[in-house]
Amino acid sequence: SSLGVTHGDLLSGNVRVMHSCCIKVNRNGLLKSLLLFSSICPCSLLTDHPNAALSSLGVTHGDLLFLKYDIERQVEPAYKPKPYETRPFGSQVTVADIVAKQRRIERQEKGTVQSVSFDRGAANVFQQYCQAALAFSIKRGGICYGTIDEDNIVRVEFVYEPPQQGSADELIFERHTSQETQCDFLAGILGLQKVGWVFSQANKERDYIMSNAELQQMAAMADEMGPKSVAVLVTWDANDHGGNVHFEAFQCSEQAVQLCKDGWFLPPDGEPSGVSKMKNPKEPNLEEAIIVAGKDASEVDNDFFLVALPILDHQGPLMTSFPVENRLTPQSTVALRDHLKKHSSLPYSSRLADMHLLLWLAGQPNLDQTDLLAIAEAVKDKSELMEGYKVIIDSIAGV
Repeated sequence: SSLGVTHGDLLSGNVRVMHSCCIKVNRNGLLKSLLLFSSICPCSLLTDHPNAALSSLGVTHGDLLFLKYDIERQVEPAYKPKPYETRPFGSQVTVADIVAKQRRIERQEKGTVQSVSFDRGAANVFQQYCQAALAFSIKRGGICYGTIDEDNIVRVEFVYEPPQQGSADELIFERHTSQETQCDFLAGILGLQKVGWVFSQANKERDYIMSNAELQQMAAMADEMGPKSVAVLVTWDANDHGGNVHFEAFQCSEQAVQLCKDGWFLPPDGEPSGVSKMKNPKEPNLEEAIIVAGKDASEVDNDFFLVALPILDHQGPLMTSFPVENRLTPQSTVALRDHLKKHSSLPYSSRLADMHLLLWLAGQPNLDQTDLLAIAEAVKDKSELMEGYKVIIDSIAGV
């Protein structure tokens, strides 16, 4: 106070000791001296006397200590202007500019299909493996093949399970392999196409239907397979009597598919979450890039992007008794022999009406693409298979 320093005055620093005789000026003079101070002559550095007591250096209660920086400081401003405040004076903003910066998130009330019908055998084989072999401890998934009829009902007839790595929180498919190409070829002959995917969630506590990672996978699948593709979620619901397996069908909203394609979704970081963080890829510095329920936001609940669908079941034309590919249970010639014997009462082409079996045969060196085409067409038309193909398949089975 004797130096004219009062509450609210601006003091600046560099770690130095400044004696009162050096700054005995009036208030205005003190402020000006501190702001324009550049010489270190009237000051002594504490680092010049590292072991000395403060009292021996003449530092007493009330003395001013300043900080000396050997680097140029970058001080963050106390107030950060909004992006619209940095526009040049007189610039005009159109509606298109506003829409490009922020995206309004809206729910999609209806899906592009009416419902999903899952083949009983395919659904049972998938859920049994998740329950018996994996105990719903890790995630498992597959690609659904089927048809979409005139009433926009998706009928899943077969589930191809690609090579994959699953954990309690993550599921990674190995896509676009030669095996998947063969699967597309055989499915096409039978009149089937990719209509979506199915996956199971690990049996753990969660407060969401789908995580941010699952939503982005779902959007990517929809972008690949088309707007009528679906996602089927398989979960385990524990109760006093053990538990039940639940099948639920969803579609990803068309807006979510486009946002994911354009790079608005931030990659999942840390634990799975029921909300997705979003950024405008063209305006990355804009913190609140979306509008949810009329409010600016940087994240959105995943449920906004989900469209629930009714799910039914049916008995399709294909069997599911042959072991499924890429599982712990191997496919082998023994499995082929057991399958043929089990269904020996059926016509030969009907005994081969199992996509898992046909896909395994596609990997055998005894059969080429032309042979597979003939076999698959006989299965589709339920016609008599040429005797030569019967001999080849029986020899592979060791019958």
